[in-house]
Amino acid sequence: MGRPLRALRRSLQLPAARAVALFAALLPRRGIGSLSRAVGWLLAGLPLSSNRVIESNSRAAREAGGLTSSVETAEVYASVLAGLLDFLHLSRCSDAEFRRIVLVEGAENMSRALSAGRGALAITAHYSAWELIPRAVGLLGHRVGVISRKLSEPRTSEWLDSLRSRPGVETVDRGSGGRRLLELLRDNFAIGVLIDQDTKGAESDFVTFFGRPARTPVGTARLSVRLGIPTLTLHIRRLGDREGRYLLQIDEPVDTSDLPDVDPHLELTQRLTSRMEDWVREDPNQWIWFHRRWARQPG
Repeated sequence: MGRPLRALRRSLQLPAARAVALFAALLPRRGIGSLSRAVGWLLAGLPLSSNRVIESNSRAAREAGGLTSSVETAEVYASVLAGLLDFLHLSRCSDAEFRRIVLVEGAENMSRALSAGRGALAITAHYSAWELIPRAVGLLGHRVGVISRKLSEPRTSEWLDSLRSRPGVETVDRGSGGRRLLELLRDNFAIGVLIDQDTKGAESDFVTFFGRPARTPVGTARLSVRLGIPTLTLHIRRLGDREGRYLLQIDEPVDTSDLPDVDPHLELTQRLTSRMEDWVREDPNQWIWFHRRWARQPG
């Protein structure tokens, strides 16, 4: 029965995703926050393994990394769901409406990174509504690409990529090799990359995240060091106002002039990861604590 059930679940993925997208498009934006909080509260009360992962991860961050703010399980779920629904809702909205909802701070930093004409590697995390970032950067007048990972169900993966590319964003499959990525960088694209998870199949090594070794993709940093590609970090966070607006903060490009001669890409990855740790400290409920971030350890 296992194989037929898996086949059934896969066949229902795309219809379910389309149904959720339609629901999100029709749902008033003010209802997204309320619905997300209600679902988050419900999930937090169920005996889910992800709830135990959230508790284990947040406890480890407090003990080893000095996290001082509490992590509310219901709020973590609500943040992820609100980000997803807002991505689906705003994908059908005009650029003017999108700009009203997604504010940008530090736009000059992206322009500075791209001024050399070699493209830029824009590093971010699974924090708040991260899927809104590419369109926001594109509306600043830049060409944008994102590194994505294919889902197990090809049709659903293609549908999701079509939503991402609707505002003119190029999607590059993480497993397809680097040729297309290099082409986009030569054309001065800003390439968005998520490196806050232990990603299977990605070149990775251990850096410190909240006081513990965390297996982290290093291919982006290696590319930056080898080819001199400007690298910066950026993240989006929900402001919590009545309109449910977001703020995209674009940081200054990372200074790579003082990297060590031995494993410079590893030091760069550490610096990028440390910036992400700062974001999580600022509002831990907007990061996805249910990912098994520290599951694999050295040795």
